[in-house]
Amino acid sequence: KRGGWINKMSEKKEKTLFEKAHESEQVPFWLPPGADFGEKEENLFGYDLEENFYVPERLADKSSSLIEAVNDFHFAMMNDAPRNAFYRNVLGDKVKPDDVVLEIGTGSGLLAMLAAKCGAKHVYAIEANKHLAQLATHLIRVNGLSDKITIINKLSTQVVVGKDIPERADLLVSEILGTLLLGENALQYVADVRDRLLKPNASIIPHSGRQFISLVQCEGIRNITSVQGWDDLDLRGFNGLRDTVSVVFTKQYGFRLSDLESKTLVKKTPVVEVDFSQDDVGCLEMERVITVEVEEDGVIDAIVTYWEAYGEQEETNVMSTEPSATKNNFARDMQWGQALQLVNDPDEMSGLKPFEVKKGDRLDIVIHLSEDSAVMQFEVLKV
Repeated sequence: KRGGWINKMSEKKEKTLFEKAHESEQVPFWLPPGADFGEKEENLFGYDLEENFYVPERLADKSSSLIEAVNDFHFAMMNDAPRNAFYRNVLGDKVKPDDVVLEIGTGSGLLAMLAAKCGAKHVYAIEANKHLAQLATHLIRVNGLSDKITIINKLSTQVVVGKDIPERADLLVSEILGTLLLGENALQYVADVRDRLLKPNASIIPHSGRQFISLVQCEGIRNITSVQGWDDLDLRGFNGLRDTVSVVFTKQYGFRLSDLESKTLVKKTPVVEVDFSQDDVGCLEMERVITVEVEEDGVIDAIVTYWEAYGEQEETNVMSTEPSATKNNFARDMQWGQALQLVNDPDEMSGLKPFEVKKGDRLDIVIHLSEDSAVMQFEVLKV
């Protein structure tokens, strides 16, 4: 998920990001799972299984990345009822009878169908995987909306006005958000579409979003990411291998934060803000520092990060991955969940000392972003 773009037709790097994307086949380094760019036979689903293992014909011609992605998060995503309601409500408020709507990353076609049912004149739904494009076409036909929706099997960066769509669109809808808000390069894709495929002042859904952090004390996290000892044995030296560098998704750990008892030592704090209606690639600082204050005595075990996405500038409709917002939404935790980075005392280089804090302590949080803003990392320093 690291940033930049390549031109498949030339090794020369003469063009800037998104520049003249319609003139040649430009492809981002980060592609949606299963995007069609000549899947090799060894990348088809089941290629790594033993020869005597069975793979049904319906899966044998699909890429491994597609099948893994669909079974990892697509079903959970489609069954996240509050997510679907968020999009239906915002589309219902924004779509006008004469609107041409564009969707990028349609997948099943669900959001495109919601836009059509909200009264759009026509919806153009872009999908980079041919099998998903075929499935979306089927589901759209089953739901009687074939005359209202056109599926385009391309990357959005390859779509051209006058060739793939007849005119610029009045509204863009997408759901290309990761466990980290910009983890699927939403800013790059949306900025490109906004500049090339939308009318001036077009509506964009979601309109904006914020990434937040909280600093927490949590015995459950501590018990699976560190060790003190057992019986009369001191095992603390093993904590020198504790990863306090990586931001890891809770789904990878195999738990839901909302199920764990924890104490918030530093309250919910925004660290990244993005306005999809106007922000461009490179607008976010790759490194900045914010100062926060500790609200309770305790031991900081981890930085927890989550986001909110807003349907409109007024932030009336909100979709959130904050643990309190996902407690009764199992599907949301299984498709997104939250991310966390472990913490130890920054003054103890061995990595063995817990980060003890007192109420009123001030801490500097250093926020590091990758060049494309898709990946982040934090440092917690004593002031």
